[in-house]
Amino acid sequence: MAFLAALALVVFFLLRCLGAALPGDGHRSGWRRVLLVVAYACAATATASYSWGALTLMSTVAVAQDGGADSAPFPYNHPCRSQLKGAVDYDVEFLTLRTVCVLEGGERRAVDDVPQRVRVTAAASAVSTAVLAGILLAAEAPRERRRSVSGSR
Repeated sequence: MAFLAALALVVFFLLRCLGAALPGDGHRSGWRRVLLVVAYACAATATASYSWGALTLMSTVAVAQDGGADSAPFPYNHPCRSQLKGAVDYDVEFLTLRTVCVLEGGERRAVDDVPQRVRVTAAASAVSTAVLAGILLAAEAPRERRRSVSGSR
């Protein structure tokens, strides 16, 4: 269900990007239109890459819950067992897209189950979307004030 929601969001952002790029949007022109297109593309990229990372983490949890022979404390293909020696527990951090393994001595170490490029792409795209949206909102504010001032005369 979460996968379908993420897919729907990506399609929504891509359609909004396409709609802003095509002629006929009389509300924005010039550099504002370009920023809007780029902001929607960044939002689609952030949603897709974050969803990919989250699905990877969910598969890590599924592997850990699978159990079976030779699975104490983790199955053989769990990242904590395959990348570290002496792991006794794990935590999944969906915000940072990481699996953190707890070692016997209480030390916590992150493992590479979600590729670094996916985490960087998700973070950079989300930040870019926020910055571009802020620029667009700041650019709209003076136009709205001018309209309200000219309309009240």
